[in-house]
Amino acid sequence: MRHGRRESPWITDTFLQLRGILAMLCAALVLVFAYQSASEAANAASTDLRTQDVSVLAATCVTCHAPMSEAGGIPTLQGRSAADLLGRLRAFKAIAPAKADASSTIMPLLLQGFDDLQIKALAQWFSSRKEAR
Repeated sequence: MRHGRRESPWITDTFLQLRGILAMLCAALVLVFAYQSASEAANAASTDLRTQDVSVLAATCVTCHAPMSEAGGIPTLQGRSAADLLGRLRAFKAIAPAKADASSTIMPLLLQGFDDLQIKALAQWFSSRKEAR
C-alpha cells in the first residue's frame, strides 16, 4: 500500500515481469559487447605480435643459437633472410617429433609449441638483426 492507495496485483506482476525482461536484455547486451571485444582482441592478436612478445619467443632460440656463429657449432639466426628462416622453421615443424633424427635435433619438438604467426614473427625478428662480429 502506497500513500493510502492499494495497487492491483496485475500491475505489480506486470511491473515485475517488465523488470525481469529488462534485466535479461541488459545481461544479453553485456554478453554481446564482451563477445565483440574479445573477438576484436583475438583478431588484432592474430594479425600482429608485439615486439616485446616476439623478443620473449626469441629468447627460447638464443639459448642455443648464439649471436655469432662458430665453425661446427649451432648456426646463428641473426641476419639471415626471413624467407630462409621461415622455410627452415616450417620444415622443422613439419617433422613429426617421433620421427626426428640427429640432423634435426630438438627443433621439431620445440616448434610444435609455436603457431604459424609466431614462426613468421620469429623469422622476421631474426632477419632484422645483424650477426655479431
